[in-house]
Amino acid sequence: MLRMTERGTVVVSCHWRDRRSELSYATRLIAGAASRCGPVSVLVPGATGPSEPDGVFDLEGLGEAGELRWPVEISGDHTVVVDDLTPEVAALLSRVEPRAVFYLTAGSSDGHPPSWQRLHLVDTESGSAQPSVNVHIPVNPLAELHRHHGFGFTGYQLVLSDRLGCGNEEGAPPAVAWLSSAFHDAHVLVVEDAVASAWRGRALRGRVTVDTRMDLWRLIAHANVCIDLGPDPYIARECIEALRFGTPIIVPEHSGPAVVHAREGGGSTFGDPGDLLAAATEMRNEQKRSAASDAGRRYADQRFGDAGALVTRLRALLSQE
Repeated sequence: MLRMTERGTVVVSCHWRDRRSELSYATRLIAGAASRCGPVSVLVPGATGPSEPDGVFDLEGLGEAGELRWPVEISGDHTVVVDDLTPEVAALLSRVEPRAVFYLTAGSSDGHPPSWQRLHLVDTESGSAQPSVNVHIPVNPLAELHRHHGFGFTGYQLVLSDRLGCGNEEGAPPAVAWLSSAFHDAHVLVVEDAVASAWRGRALRGRVTVDTRMDLWRLIAHANVCIDLGPDPYIARECIEALRFGTPIIVPEHSGPAVVHAREGGGSTFGDPGDLLAAATEMRNEQKRSAASDAGRRYADQRFGDAGALVTRLRALLSQE
């Protein structure tokens, strides 16, 4: 933890413990990179008192919601990175007056000082004055060596579902039905609720559980295309992972960073079933698919495959006076 005389980075995270949240994942990436630049403290809502060990970091409690208070042993003369700038967190930081504040999302808070800056996790290179970094998204290249053990085929159309908590009892998502009808000879795999279901000719052919990240990576690495129906709005992690494996992506229009990845990485976007089927048809052409695969891998490796680049960029931001 930072001592009173040290100047470093304080990460204030409302979502640190939510392992299913992409915001939590992104915050951990930023905290890890910041630790290469200087001392880091991680503050989370919860009981004050002894710190809680959590891997590399010891978590310091800010108090319960509605009663947040800054730890007395940490001065305000630090750069603060906030994952979710809620009104309560904004009020707390206004009292502390840190040296600088970067936030990943503002939630419902719109009354913070103009000097506080949003930190974008995907650099769109659009000329925006707001700071940005490209976070490092690691993948295991061994996933490309062997297909998922639950299926005896590769080259399928992989669909990452946007449905949650459906228990796989509602049948295939509409997009899977469209694909399976249009390409009746192709396998379509849909992943939802940690289960991969194989469809062909609109008939369910089998299901296997997706128990680890490596399971998911194997499914992604051996797909013809990855269609993410609900990419997360912060970094669209699975889209980047697909591109790093050379698997082209298709994502909905207006889906935030995922659209950037599709545009820059040789993928496609869709607004209706016709667009989706047209994009999937292109990926059945080996020449077009190969070109998209090369472009996607090149883009993702250059932008998100270098941990040192994230540290360098973050060091420049955190050192600003």
